[in-house]
Amino acid sequence: MKKIIYPIVLISLVLTCSCCKSSKKNVKNGQFPLINTQWMLESIEGEEIGTDYALRPFIQFDSSYNITGSLGCNSLFGTYTVNKKDKMTIHYTGSTKRLCQQMSVERNFIKALKKDINRYEIKGDKLILFFEDKEVISFKGVDLNAVE
Repeated sequence: MKKIIYPIVLISLVLTCSCCKSSKKNVKNGQFPLINTQWMLESIEGEEIGTDYALRPFIQFDSSYNITGSLGCNSLFGTYTVNKKDKMTIHYTGSTKRLCQQMSVERNFIKALKKDINRYEIKGDKLILFFEDKEVISFKGVDLNAVE
């Protein structure tokens, strides 16, 4: 029994470590990956967001093409698609419905996510979502592998 368990554990550890190294390597090279990064909201249509929120708004993209995050008080969810040429489509599905003191950031974030996002660009730790050539939303990345 021990002869079987040890190789399985060893293989699992090697695979886990190799996945973490590749993601951290991308960040060390100055390029954050779309997936495994928590993208903190910085601006909507060129206007920096304020501080009127319970939790800093953010979005995360997973490998199953789901998006999750925070609008500032409520949680958001949806799906996305991407292709090789940095084309992106976001399908905002919805959010929780808590009533919060300051809802303007949430309303603006939802409105921006519902626009026809058709392209994204990552420059170092910045993610920018575009509609045609117009910047709609910008984010600053936080490496989830580095957070303990």
